[in-house]
Amino acid sequence: MQSTPSFTHNAAYTEIASSMERKSGADCPETHADESQDRPSAHGVLSIPSELIHHILKYLGNTDLVNTAIVCPSFRFISQRVLYRDVKPTEHMIIPCLRCFASYPHLASCARTLILADATRYYDVFSNYFNLLRRALLNASSLTDLTILLDGPYARYLHGCPFRLRSLTTTLDWDRDFIKLITEQTELRNAMFGGQFVKDVVLPRDTLTKLTRVSASPLVLAAVVPNRKIKEVELCLLQHALFKDDILNTASNILSYSTGPLTALQLIARLSDTPSALAALKAIAKNLPRLNSFAFYSSDVVSQELLEAFPEFLSGFECLKSLTLMSRNKADALHDKDFTATLASRWHTSCPSLQSVSLAGSIWLHNTRHGWVTLAGLERLLRERQGLLLSRQKYRTKADPKTISLEEVKNNLEEDKEDAEQGNQMEQQMIVLRDSLLQFGGP
Repeated sequence: MQSTPSFTHNAAYTEIASSMERKSGADCPETHADESQDRPSAHGVLSIPSELIHHILKYLGNTDLVNTAIVCPSFRFISQRVLYRDVKPTEHMIIPCLRCFASYPHLASCARTLILADATRYYDVFSNYFNLLRRALLNASSLTDLTILLDGPYARYLHGCPFRLRSLTTTLDWDRDFIKLITEQTELRNAMFGGQFVKDVVLPRDTLTKLTRVSASPLVLAAVVPNRKIKEVELCLLQHALFKDDILNTASNILSYSTGPLTALQLIARLSDTPSALAALKAIAKNLPRLNSFAFYSSDVVSQELLEAFPEFLSGFECLKSLTLMSRNKADALHDKDFTATLASRWHTSCPSLQSVSLAGSIWLHNTRHGWVTLAGLERLLRERQGLLLSRQKYRTKADPKTISLEEVKNNLEEDKEDAEQGNQMEQQMIVLRDSLLQFGGP
């Protein structure tokens, strides 16, 4: 998959960008009043469709894009769209970036992705900083993906912004001003709410109607998930006291009220002792038995004792297809390849629907003919199958139809049917694995 280059502000780039603006006349509003000058002329390289030029320029670095932008108005317009599409300033360049957006609306309008760290951690900011932030965001009319890691009750500075976000990651306080903000974002589909929850704040039922994926604390999830079509949830429990069966029972029971229905759950937690951890996990299976994907990330040691007891947890699921287990400690049982080599097959006995198991450093997939194989093993099987199909096709092409008996034709049809079923299963497994990696990442 090809990706567009991310725009990262730094001192060198800022100087080059300023030079580009001066040389191209971008700092003069009248040069942008008539967009017809940005349309390619019908001769030479400019006869190429602008979409194709845009795709080509995505492979250039920032400095090369700046140089390309001063070639002509057409290249300037396209280069700016590439440069300012994904804006990810470093912490020391947040204010220069916001000043750029506030001063040049035509550049701010190119942005689709904007990632802003909490500038209050690096600067002694006053109200003028928040006014600058608001002016910049008011110009970012095409923004669809916003990350704003600004701790505190500052959501009011985002009210009335013209963009309609599809993805929002924020640590703004979950207060009444924040509720008004997300009420305005009618296209929001993916959200990470990391701010402090303020009591007695009610989320209207007619908001977040298109939200399908959310990451938050239990209190925020209790306000967001019920009666909404949430399909994927990330639940963060980073204190030992939170990873208990009563808390997981309450949280998973709340998640069961999603009308999505909920199909994927990612749990980030710090493990307690094995009996308590197992009891907490079993509460999830009890309330959410129809999950398709489950991922668990631990910042502590995952013991052999817990993994040995996992069948008790997995037996509570009815249609679980993908299981992902990760931990930070590289010396724990999850990173012991000899121990984990047989886990997938043993867990499959308790959860027959399981098709994919991703552990720290290894991925296992279930095949009806070959059993549990690694990802590398599945790729080898796919290559062998392709070679077999080619050789079979070559043989049938050369064979004289008069010498082929009805019995042989029947056997060929049965072989083709069996191979087609195997191929479909492998393709489905790759899809399941891909979806799991897209949702939760992988080893």
